[in-house]
Amino acid sequence: MSWGAGLAASLLVVLPRPAAWIVGLAAFLVRGGIVLFLLPIVVVPSPVGLANILGPTITTFWLGGMSLGFAALVTAIFVAFFLWLVVGGWVAAVTERDLIELVVADEDLGAGGTIPRPSPVRRRGRIWRILLLRFAAYVPLAIALGYGSLRLVQATYRELTQPTDLVTPIAWRVVTSVPAAVFLIVATWVLGETLGSLGARRLVVWGQSLDRAFAGAWADLLRRPLSTLGTFGLPLIVTAVLVTPILLAAGVAWDFLRRELSGAGVDDGIILLLTMLAFVAIWSTGLLVAGLASAWRSAAFTVDAVRQRGTFGALRHGSTGEWNRPNASGSLERPA
Repeated sequence: MSWGAGLAASLLVVLPRPAAWIVGLAAFLVRGGIVLFLLPIVVVPSPVGLANILGPTITTFWLGGMSLGFAALVTAIFVAFFLWLVVGGWVAAVTERDLIELVVADEDLGAGGTIPRPSPVRRRGRIWRILLLRFAAYVPLAIALGYGSLRLVQATYRELTQPTDLVTPIAWRVVTSVPAAVFLIVATWVLGETLGSLGARRLVVWGQSLDRAFAGAWADLLRRPLSTLGTFGLPLIVTAVLVTPILLAAGVAWDFLRRELSGAGVDDGIILLLTMLAFVAIWSTGLLVAGLASAWRSAAFTVDAVRQRGTFGALRHGSTGEWNRPNASGSLERPA
């Protein structure tokens, strides 16, 4: 089976299974996708507002060192980030394991009889091995974030104190002022996601140990870089193309709803109700599309792993006419 056929087959596996969309949505949200869906309903402060909020704190830290309040704020941020890494990573590992097993168990793949079936204890252990493998895959991203965050903070401080342009949004000005740092963060994120996905399939589909799965993920990426990155990138592009206009429409509906609520009268109840229902419908549609796209990307990596393992479309009982085990084939009752 070719790479393109594998992508099509993976979509056909998850498309008739709405439960896979929900699991994929959970994985998408805990990995940061929730931020995208909060953007339409969160009012982003203006550059002046950001300067009023962050300016005194950053200036005090920059000129006078770290105060007790600033140290407490930084500590709270790091604690929350660590909890999100552990709890969110564990939830993401559970969803990834379940999606892999769902795709592998599909009858059209014909791989159910050749994939290792562990005991319940070992199956639960897969969650922590996937989590540890993901952490190892994100080490380059952590290094890039350490370097890039410093550059981004410096660029933000410069734009807040001495803005180069008052028309262009501050986020775009900050990103374009340090393109190397942004590119490094994005590249290492793609690398971590790709290695983690490849390694998780080797843990579940191939039944390998943690170290062999991580080394095998690197080998797969180096051996087939174009198809592997295409498996990651194509569903991501489809997600962006489909979800972006939905989020923009949700933002328009939310802004209209806020304006109507601020000046609503007694006779505006029907309009408010219809607007609220439209916003909920648009927002929910975006969530379902994101869940389907996330499940598709997971299934695409799984189908590719099954295909590379040589079990795609394999017959469970050997070639036609081969004798099967008694408990797996038909038999006649013994005469009384």
